[in-house]
Amino acid sequence: AEGGKIKFVANLPYYVTTPIITNMLNSKLDFETLTVMIQKEVAERINAVPGTKAYGSLTVLVQYYCNTEIVRSVPPSSFIPRPKVDSTVIKLTKLSKPRVEVLDEELFFKIVRQVFNMRRKTLANNLRAMGYSKELSEEILTKAGIDLLARGETLSVEMFGHLSNIIKEIS
Repeated sequence: AEGGKIKFVANLPYYVTTPIITNMLNSKLDFETLTVMIQKEVAERINAVPGTKAYGSLTVLVQYYCNTEIVRSVPPSSFIPRPKVDSTVIKLTKLSKPRVEVLDEELFFKIVRQVFNMRRKTLANNLRAMGYSKELSEEILTKAGIDLLARGETLSVEMFGHLSNIIKEIS
């Protein structure tokens, strides 16, 4: 693959799908596309939109680096022996640069992990759990244009980037 773009195509073992995709993205591996057959629920999480139950930290990680596209569903009847789960082929197309420009990528992902580890808490409460005072949390959210009662699952990847940039600038 020297000098060329890599296109991965695989049927990943379902129990290691998330770690493999996470490692590929975090390693900054220069690939063009990653087309994989994975468990339907994981594909739905990767391709989710804000405000849905499936939307989570995996969604934000993948969509930070890639465009996602569900290619097709694959029913259990397509396999012998027949699995107990549905499968989906999903295509991840790597962006030339991350979806949003962040000042501190480590801070960006720290915020994302915090928010989805405590997804029922408001963003203000999540910021307080990260060590920011009530007043500073409210200032950050106000400056970001985010409702003080908003939950993290409602933020787009771009809004997470905006929030992390404001936190970086203020702190």
